[in-house]
Amino acid sequence: MKAIVIGATGLIGKELVRQLLDNSGFDEVVVLVRKGMRISHSKLKEHIVNFDEPHSYRELLRGDVLFCALGTTIKKAGSQDAFRKIDYQFVADFASVAAGNGVKQFCVVSSVGAKTGTSNFYLRTKGEMEAAVSKSGFETVHIFRPSLLLGDRGESRTGEKVAEFLFNLFGFLLFGRLKRYKPVEGSYVAKAMIDATLSGKNGINIVESEIIGR
Repeated sequence: MKAIVIGATGLIGKELVRQLLDNSGFDEVVVLVRKGMRISHSKLKEHIVNFDEPHSYRELLRGDVLFCALGTTIKKAGSQDAFRKIDYQFVADFASVAAGNGVKQFCVVSSVGAKTGTSNFYLRTKGEMEAAVSKSGFETVHIFRPSLLLGDRGESRTGEKVAEFLFNLFGFLLFGRLKRYKPVEGSYVAKAMIDATLSGKNGINIVESEIIGR
């Protein structure tokens, strides 16, 4: 199979690339990035593209499955508009082009609590992204809704460090429906995404955080 990865430089994206390169089920891994990853592998093909210009990557989005781990925070993006551009528009654009090129499967990282009708801007944006990609025309869409992500991001996020510390102290109190709010390792999300594409499932599949890593 040929895999394409968007958002390959983030926590989940880096794990996706690593695991895909190690997985015998995939013989080619294409990554579309805005700057080089400095990784060399016989199965890896890296392309530097302009995310603002779909024509710059249109012919590169051809394969069996598109993995999207693209995402940021409002603080890092600088504004709600900039955040929405990355977490909604870029994702929807990539999905639309890939589906038009005949890619059959799409795997995307969303967020626990994503919902189109919520007043929370972050979760509403994620919910609207889910709705957009679900209508793109893929045979199969896998949407993953992880809680707080654990792993090496290569950057410091104070708020997430504090949340991780608190979850480590009081995480045992989260059970039943609250279990989905427990932190999850980025590597588990990547593995679950890869496993989903090999499962043979069709249609729209939503994977909540408490299922990831089982």
